Amino acid sequence: MVLIGDIPLRNATMYSSNIWLHFEGKDYTWKDLNEKVNSVSNGLKDLNVKKGQRVAVLLENCDELIISFFAIPKLGALVVPLNYMENKDLLLYMLNDCSANTLIYGSKFRPYLELFQEKNKSIKNWICVSDEQTELDEKELRFDSLYDYPIEEPSSGSLKDTEPAFVQYTGGTTGKPKGVIMSHRGVSGNPIMVVASTVGEGSFNPEDKSLIPGMPLFHTAATLGLLTIAQLNIELFLHRRFIVHDIFEAMKNDGITGFSAVPTMLNFLINSDDVKKYKKYFPQIKAILYGASPISPTVLRKTMKLFPNAKFGQLFGQTETGPTLTLLNSEDHEKAISKKEYEYLLRSAGRPLVGVIIKIVDEEGNELPHGQIGEIIAKTDTCLIEYWNQPNKTKKTKRDGWIYTGDMGYLDEDGYLFVVDRKKDMIISGGENVYTKEVEDAIQTHEAVLECAVIGIPDEQWGEAVHAIVVLKKGFKKGKDITEEELIAHVKDQIARYKAPKSISFKRTLPKSAQGKLLKRKLRKKYWKDKEREVA
Repeated sequence: MVLIGDIPLRNATMYSSNIWLHFEGKDYTWKDLNEKVNSVSNGLKDLNVKKGQRVAVLLENCDELIISFFAIPKLGALVVPLNYMENKDLLLYMLNDCSANTLIYGSKFRPYLELFQEKNKSIKNWICVSDEQTELDEKELRFDSLYDYPIEEPSSGSLKDTEPAFVQYTGGTTGKPKGVIMSHRGVSGNPIMVVASTVGEGSFNPEDKSLIPGMPLFHTAATLGLLTIAQLNIELFLHRRFIVHDIFEAMKNDGITGFSAVPTMLNFLINSDDVKKYKKYFPQIKAILYGASPISPTVLRKTMKLFPNAKFGQLFGQTETGPTLTLLNSEDHEKAISKKEYEYLLRSAGRPLVGVIIKIVDEEGNELPHGQIGEIIAKTDTCLIEYWNQPNKTKKTKRDGWIYTGDMGYLDEDGYLFVVDRKKDMIISGGENVYTKEVEDAIQTHEAVLECAVIGIPDEQWGEAVHAIVVLKKGFKKGKDITEEELIAHVKDQIARYKAPKSISFKRTLPKSAQGKLLKRKLRKKYWKDKEREVA
């Protein structure tokens, strides 16, 4: 498997003058990019960054971030992408946890430096991505100065694809982040498995123009998209952050033919006031990949209707698995929309990728038959090496060559995986298991609902009661257009009555991680505060 740092080298050899990357008025050929990657790698080496050391990166989407992602592993050092949306105390926790040797950061994060420099003792190099007008202090080095180093390949000794390349922090939906150590093989190999699983579909073509529409590249799903596009030499347009209007403008002005998104982004796109204005550009979109969190079938149907020529692919997995385990391919999507008997596939996460095996097991690890709900476990060469400094967590997750995902689901007789919930999101009400995704999908079918979250809250009679938090679409008002009682009655028409919410609260927004995942622990917090047991 190709090493991450060698991807620009390979492409510079084959496609030297091809413009690959566009970002805020800057265009890079593969030759340009490879030379900058080499210069930054040589610069870091001169700063005494060694194999195995951690280089943390605190940047919004930008060209310097992509260059760093290739340059750091070229030395055998480990990239630690940091979630720039986190508060500074949690960022400090991650820097200390991984004992970062170097921090590359954007100038907007300079106010954090006082805290970082006081409370962190491991960082030796402070490298700021800034313009010439920003006045740096004596401890800081300007990122652009690394471009003055030689453009020749750095001599970093021999590297194997099984060696570590990234430390990806994850776990923001369930608690304190944990560092997931991923190998070159895991990070660069998983995109190849995705492509191999779409052979014959035409989802990826060299003449395409692909957009990463503000999905933060510190997230493993966005990194997957980046390295897929890079290894296939598909022209890339990168946006700093997610802005619906900018995505529509990219379709109009840049001729974008495909993009990747999380379901939350798709929901905002299809419900935008700009849809009518830009709808004539939608037929040019040939491919849409989505994943990282569950999608409502209602949102999916509407998205597919708006982009009639797009081949849709849903990816499911987690950071620990590379990330992708399964794919619901374009053929599955088309069957589900056109044939009533296949409509159920819209609830599926698809089938295992080439090179992946999936099983469903009970609490004792025994394999369960088709249709029976249990924990999803997987076997893949692109899984994590281990958790950073958490051997017990590693032993719990990696067992006998299998990754225990913590997700609950079942396989049907055709090998399609259906994800019903996180273990921690399952509600036990009156002894009955209620899977929150099923309830959320039912709520989402109401025309007034933009998005929702379902949680379990304490209940004297039932132990836990099903509670929904709902955000209404623009133009719909609580009490006037929809009431709590009406929405509960609507859900009871969709699923078993005992699964319907006992109560509903209406909010303007829902708390989300930077990846668009609902942070249910924040919603649960006020209900479970001061209780002996907290579901989180």
